[in-house]
This record gives sequence, structure tokens and C-alpha cells, in this order.
Amino acid sequence: MEDLHCEIVTPVKVIYDAPVGLVTVPGEKGQFTLLKNHAPIISVLIEGKIRVISKTGSEEYFDCKSGVLECENNKVTILIHKS
Repeated sequence: MEDLHCEIVTPVKVIYDAPVGLVTVPGEKGQFTLLKNHAPIISVLIEGKIRVISKTGSEEYFDCKSGVLECENNKVTILIHKS
């Protein structure tokens, strides 16, 4: 089966692009987590932290001032403005 892949993009560059175990984001209606085989979703993001856990188990955090997320077919694309 296909891994969950996450790409985080700012107006300047791609800051993350790799397979992940999970992604947690600050959604407009509350924080939520995306795992492999998540249902398709588009969401507005608010100010907060994006948490990414890689396939190897390491955690990374990214500041988010605002943004948009799309998840479909095990690909998470996050467009953000950094704080």
C-alpha cells in the first residue's frame, strides 16, 4: 500500500516533502490529525503549529500563521504563511 506523503509549501519554497506517519494541523474548527488512507478533505488552517511525525518516528514542527490543506489519495498538500 501507498504511504501517506506530506508536502508543506510557503510562498517562498517547499519546506517539507516526504512520506510521513501522521500530520496534525490547526484547523479552523479545531486541531485534527491525518493518517494513511484519510478521507479526502480540504480545510482552512489557522495560526498554530503543524506537527509531522516521519516514517522513522522523528517529530518536526512548523509554524503556521494561516493556510489551506488538501488531502486526497494519501497525499497531503499544505500551503501556509509562516508566523
